[in-house]
Amino acid sequence: MRTILLVVSMCLFVAGCNPQSNQQAKTKSAAEDPLCKPTPIRYYDSEQKAKAITEQVNGIDKAVAVRIDDELDVAIEVSNFNRFRLESIEKEVGEKLKNSFPDAKIHVTSDKRLIKELQNLNATPWAADNQAEACKQKKTLKQIEKDMKG
Repeated sequence: MRTILLVVSMCLFVAGCNPQSNQQAKTKSAAEDPLCKPTPIRYYDSEQKAKAITEQVNGIDKAVAVRIDDELDVAIEVSNFNRFRLESIEKEVGEKLKNSFPDAKIHVTSDKRLIKELQNLNATPWAADNQAEACKQKKTLKQIEKDMKG
């Protein structure tokens, strides 16, 4: 009985030590990700300009913008009767932003869940000196973009 207990506890001990080496491999693979070569750059001035342009459109109550590299994601909050013309508002915002930022890939959404996610990403400080953290934030933005389309 003691032998079985000893064997089981040794197996658990060995199994508990293995994830540490996997964490190092996971960190290395994040740094080697082609999405993060070179280190992503966040453009705060473009975000503020995009937010100001977006809020000038009639019917928009609130706007959030995040720009990492050449991706500009904008979330708009529209309320009351302006919801009836939501598609035209999104299209107008997209056209105005495309005129102001011709080199950026622009994505506009009014989904409430995505608005909150973009607000969280916007509020998160950018870790320019930490490539792994910057890469993680860019992957979060890519996931938000994927949810916008789907």
